[in-house]
Amino acid sequence: MRALVCLPTYNEIKSIEIMIDRIKDLKLDLILCDQDSTDGTIEKARSKDIPIYQREGCGKGWGVRRALAIAKEKEYDFLVMIDCDCTYLPEEIPSLLKFIKDYDMVVGRRDMKAIQFSHRIVNIFHTLLVNLFFGSRLGDINSGLRAMRVEKFVDLLDAKGFDIEAEISTKAVKHNFRIKEVPIKYRKRIGNSKIKPGDTFRIARRILIERFK
Repeated sequence: MRALVCLPTYNEIKSIEIMIDRIKDLKLDLILCDQDSTDGTIEKARSKDIPIYQREGCGKGWGVRRALAIAKEKEYDFLVMIDCDCTYLPEEIPSLLKFIKDYDMVVGRRDMKAIQFSHRIVNIFHTLLVNLFFGSRLGDINSGLRAMRVEKFVDLLDAKGFDIEAEISTKAVKHNFRIKEVPIKYRKRIGNSKIKPGDTFRIARRILIERFK
């Protein structure tokens, strides 16, 4: 059973070297799905011999979908997505992979108290919305650390932006995929957040679309 780790990147020069080194220490295969970074992110990754793939469009969703396609092409069984801003600890990845053989998706569930207050409220709202509409009992639908069975998700997604995690979570529930959440630590980010206020409504819209379409 083979796992591929992907860092979705867009101008992550402040954190990219840290994340690459820590993932390489885990002896896991790693790629970047980048969005035309101009701050040195690409050059730093190349200097560390990390394969870099450019997204076909702008937005995190494009990066996740490209990573799934690459994982399928290269015959990996699982794809691990982890944000590149150091909020998620690469050292948590083995705790997810420990369970993945028995599940279709394993998600790192953050302690909401560790999240910045304004983001915490939004995350709680989105998670409650999913649980209400889909009858699920998820604890963190927007988590940026998750391991997915490639064959289950590779042709399933169409989100382009930061609604990708919400789409992954809702479609997993709708298709009765086997889901496990594992408690993880969450740290203060390095660099500026790419999420904009409008993404709050975009994610809520995605949840509504998946519920009623």
